[in-house]
Amino acid sequence: MTTFQLRPVCAAVLALIAHSAFAQSGTGTPPSQPEQATLQAGDAAREVPRTANPAANQQGAAAATGASGAAGASAAGIDAAPQTEVSPAAPTQPAQIQQEVQQVRVTGLRSSIRSAEAIKRNADQVVDSINAEDIGKFPDRATGDALQRIAGVQVGRDRGETSTVIIRGLPDVVTTIDGNQIFTGNGRRLSYQDLPVQSIGGLDVYKSATANQLEGGIAGAVNVRLRSPFDVKGFNATGFLENRRQKINGSSATSDKNNPAGGFAVSNRWNTSYGEIGALVDLQFNRENWGYPVQWVDRPDRIFSVSPDGTAVRLNDDQPIAPLRAGDRLGELPNVGGIYNQGKRDRGSLHGALQWKISPQMDVSAQYLGTGYRARNAVDYILGIVTWTPRLTNVVLAPQGDYCNTPNGVICPIQSAYAGAAQFGGPYDWDPYTATSTWGQKEHTVTHYLNLAVNYKNGPWKASSNFAWTKSTFVNDTVIVDQQIPGASINVYTYGRDGHGGYNTVTTPTSANALRDPNQFVLRGMVQNWGISTGEQTQWRFDSSYRLGDGFFRSIDSGIRLSQRRAGFKGAEGHSDIDGANRATPIGAFGPSFETLVPGLDRLGGPWMTPSHDFLIDQADTVRAFYGAAPGRVAEDPTRAFSQNENNTTLYLQGRWETKLGEIGVSGTVGGRYMRITRSLLGNSRIGDVVSPIDVSSRDNNFLPSASAVVAWQDNLQSHISYGKTLTYPDFASLNPALSLIPPTVNAPGTGTAGNPNLSPTRSKNFDATLEYYFPKNGYAQIALFHRDIDGYLQNMESNETIGGLNYRVTRPQNSGSGKLKGAELGIQKFFDFLPGIWSNFGAQANYTWILGENQTLVSSNGTNFTTTPLIGVAKKNYNLALLYEGNGITGRLTANHRGDYVEQIAEPRFGQDRHVKAATFVDLSLSYAITPNISLQFDAINITKEKFESYLNDPIRPRDIRYNPTTYGLGLRFSL
Repeated sequence: MTTFQLRPVCAAVLALIAHSAFAQSGTGTPPSQPEQATLQAGDAAREVPRTANPAANQQGAAAATGASGAAGASAAGIDAAPQTEVSPAAPTQPAQIQQEVQQVRVTGLRSSIRSAEAIKRNADQVVDSINAEDIGKFPDRATGDALQRIAGVQVGRDRGETSTVIIRGLPDVVTTIDGNQIFTGNGRRLSYQDLPVQSIGGLDVYKSATANQLEGGIAGAVNVRLRSPFDVKGFNATGFLENRRQKINGSSATSDKNNPAGGFAVSNRWNTSYGEIGALVDLQFNRENWGYPVQWVDRPDRIFSVSPDGTAVRLNDDQPIAPLRAGDRLGELPNVGGIYNQGKRDRGSLHGALQWKISPQMDVSAQYLGTGYRARNAVDYILGIVTWTPRLTNVVLAPQGDYCNTPNGVICPIQSAYAGAAQFGGPYDWDPYTATSTWGQKEHTVTHYLNLAVNYKNGPWKASSNFAWTKSTFVNDTVIVDQQIPGASINVYTYGRDGHGGYNTVTTPTSANALRDPNQFVLRGMVQNWGISTGEQTQWRFDSSYRLGDGFFRSIDSGIRLSQRRAGFKGAEGHSDIDGANRATPIGAFGPSFETLVPGLDRLGGPWMTPSHDFLIDQADTVRAFYGAAPGRVAEDPTRAFSQNENNTTLYLQGRWETKLGEIGVSGTVGGRYMRITRSLLGNSRIGDVVSPIDVSSRDNNFLPSASAVVAWQDNLQSHISYGKTLTYPDFASLNPALSLIPPTVNAPGTGTAGNPNLSPTRSKNFDATLEYYFPKNGYAQIALFHRDIDGYLQNMESNETIGGLNYRVTRPQNSGSGKLKGAELGIQKFFDFLPGIWSNFGAQANYTWILGENQTLVSSNGTNFTTTPLIGVAKKNYNLALLYEGNGITGRLTANHRGDYVEQIAEPRFGQDRHVKAATFVDLSLSYAITPNISLQFDAINITKEKFESYLNDPIRPRDIRYNPTTYGLGLRFSL
């Protein structure tokens, strides 16, 4: 962002701050008595007890405003008495005045936003949060969807779901539940789509780290606060019923289907002779019939000599890259195809919690969370491999421009052409190679999480002990069958008015619409694979805090964490084919039920015939028998097996300090975190046809210092300043050296992926600074600056390998060199209480993040030379906007979430062009109406503007993918008892 761009934004923020300060001086309208009570409650939130666990600190801040927990006081609409106790182990922040807090009634969206403000204001580090009622007012089912509403957070979407969470442009995010690490399968991170928002009391996004915070995540950390029975007084029951319908964009032939969901939670607490006891049970289920069309234009491949009359001749690999005739120009032609992803997925969760306050000094708790995912998916491909066609007609070549300059000379994109059928061998050897293919996938995930905690406080001492156990399994079974249309001709375009390609026609001599005629197809090969990923972790931590007195150092925090983690994978893949001289038709081999007409993509001519994924899943052995394969799964391949054990011993020591610099109060923390990690890794590495066993043991010692300060410039004006080192260990799947292959077709190379057991951790030195102003009654404005020095960022590198005599493009991760990421965040949040009448029910949230990143990237996968490139996945301009309304029984939120354009891959072959992703803005609407104090009706609309993912190579004239995100409408009924 330039200085010119920053100046008007900063001026507007400062003007609003000045206006509010003027109103606070006595010339403005004083708040009403209930609002004043809420102000006092918010002030007291800064004085809540602290523990050594940062997640617990934030829970205390939320509880002090009476709005913690999805079934909290705000959701239930009951009176809440905020806590006023100040722990002797926690110093108060300077320039704060303790006030007697009267009992106040806190309800709805405003109170949850206020409690999130209190968390931000009271934290030692830079943090942004959303709380239970706030989450409930979003049109979200899963945790990842809710997180995209937070400043500086973007998300990645896949198959219509949020699959990755990105903080300030980086995906290296550590996830915890109430301070304990959580993950899915054999990864290091949680699959956010598996965790429903109804089980969550709050979400905290930490953008800077302190010594008592779990290591990992150079981008930051996400802490999930589960609901607890002590969140509310007495008996409480809540639930919801919902139905959603998806409108699949990009495929007008797709019919809408119902997607039901429901959940119920009940909690109670009792005073007994043994102390106060609370219990909570929470059940959730949702089903989704989904579709996710993808239209792709492959990267440039074959080169043609294009004549002025629109004819073109393909250059072979053994020919010079030069025009064949005088007046010809060189053109490159990519392949064009699509994928219609579809399926049915079920997700459910069971959450239970027990709390027991044995005495004023001690309480114990137990939390269990079980999540499950089960799906039947179809990945329906259509392929038009036109690049090997020896001659083209009706060729339209792009005008010559800078985008034509390549390492091989001036080669312009071919924007459209007619690829006539050409036979080059046997009866099924034709160019263009025209085929459809189906992956029939059956997969499921089961994750169990259990946490047992004891908290104790007595005088200056405070201590807590947490034991947590996690086990997660992901299972995938896939059967793939390809079918070809021999003798097909394709009228193809690679660049249209909207920048993306498609098919005008696909014909044969006997069919004008060959893609919809099952008799035009013959069977090609079958591929089957399966894999089981497992992860298990036992972790224990002990945290303590001791108050020293009123000197410079006010308290000492210390702790120990022991963790044992096991991750593994086993699986196999097999490839089969029938006699190439006599290929059967699909219906001839399996009957008419084998073929299905999928809705397809509009730009590829609409529906196409392809093998039925239900047939491939339910009658897999019938398919295997036809191809001469044994029934059941392919026998386990020991060369793909992988296991890793990782033991982590962590110690931290942190001092809390407080002083005054003149009239300015300053407090903060300083400390360090020491980690000793031992690991053993067993697997097999395959490069080309050489398979090498891997048996590696290693030991790492790391020290991560950190320091933070909160500067209270005035009562409502403060800064967070922090410095610290962080590191992220590679995912276990990234360390797995086993090679997974997708075999080549007649005219396209195969692809493969593998991990790299030699990967090193990614390290970062982080600096953050904020200036935060908190408006009277509610709201804040902030400016935040951040800088990251990164070393060893992971990037995928591609190499060409010959395996079993076949050519493959194999991708493996590598550590890059040093990099930098820096940027600024501007944010403001305010309900318009100062306006008259109905206008006081409106509010707004707005934040803008500007990021600049660069990195030293390897020139080649086998080399040691680096070149300066953009940081992949980092969008320069991002913003979130929300218009809020709460009043007269109506709660509404209209949001816009924008992620700017970014580089997805560096130097993609053939011409070493970067792959870019276009900017995208998702607009969502959520409205609810309280029919009674206990029943509300909710309407959600997601992706109203039909936003899609679009990418291109180097210049939009070379498009790559369009991925069509669905538009979803939902109607739900929520109730509380």
